[in-house]
Amino acid sequence: MHLDTTIARWVSKVPNRQWAREDDRLKLIGSELPPSIVESRALAEVHRLDLSLFVVFEEAALRVSGALARNAPDLAAMNFAAQQTLDEARHREIFWQRLCTSCRACGIADPHISEAIMIPPLQRFLERCYEVVDGGNFIEGMTIMNLVFEGMAYPLYAYERRYWLPIDPYLSSLIHSAFADESRHVAYGADLIKTLLEGDARHKAKVSALCRDASAAMGEVFDYYIRKFVKLFDTVAKVHGDLFANAEFAPGRLISQTPYEEQVRTIQESIKRQHDAIVGRAGLR
Repeated sequence: MHLDTTIARWVSKVPNRQWAREDDRLKLIGSELPPSIVESRALAEVHRLDLSLFVVFEEAALRVSGALARNAPDLAAMNFAAQQTLDEARHREIFWQRLCTSCRACGIADPHISEAIMIPPLQRFLERCYEVVDGGNFIEGMTIMNLVFEGMAYPLYAYERRYWLPIDPYLSSLIHSAFADESRHVAYGADLIKTLLEGDARHKAKVSALCRDASAAMGEVFDYYIRKFVKLFDTVAKVHGDLFANAEFAPGRLISQTPYEEQVRTIQESIKRQHDAIVGRAGLR
């Protein structure tokens, strides 16, 4: 499959069109933090905790994609990694800015990432990511980042966007914009990996094993975060029933009418289904 990874096409499609539309939408919404978040300690804490997770994930993706650009085997791969690096830098910045807005609106003068976010399994996974890319392994690095780290994370964006839409539409719009970029990273990354491994059965087997091991490790991370955040969201939605009256967990399904365990199971199944599809697209099944 031919991939158009030229900078000219990316600039035309993403910053000039996609990002421009998102910026216009954000201007209409306005960046001021909604009073409901400022007035509710519980809602404000969930808001900051969720933003902290976005910042941590996007900063890790930025570090890895930058290393991938240095290790790229050809111009197309280098262009793609460079584009992804700028995408991730933008994501990290917009989520950090929103976290700063949230903190300061609630009287926190020094915004910081919540220590509760960096659990040991996530720390170990990120260290493995850095070890792989610092070793100069482009295909392995793209596999662990684009197929596993982002490939298992991006299905969550749809749930996050719907959750925040009635509470903080500005954040919901940020998530929607990042989701569009991450979807491209995952799809392009899968196609690039398949192309680079074509005809090399031994290397393909090695990368497939890495993908399986990394997926299992990331599964442990996401199991923790899914349960933690669904529980937080569910609890806050019950406390602020008026605010979340029309909030959807999934299209046509209200959060208030979907039990906690069903929410967890649905999200986990969505991640598995979409992750399996992208791994298959990369030819690693």
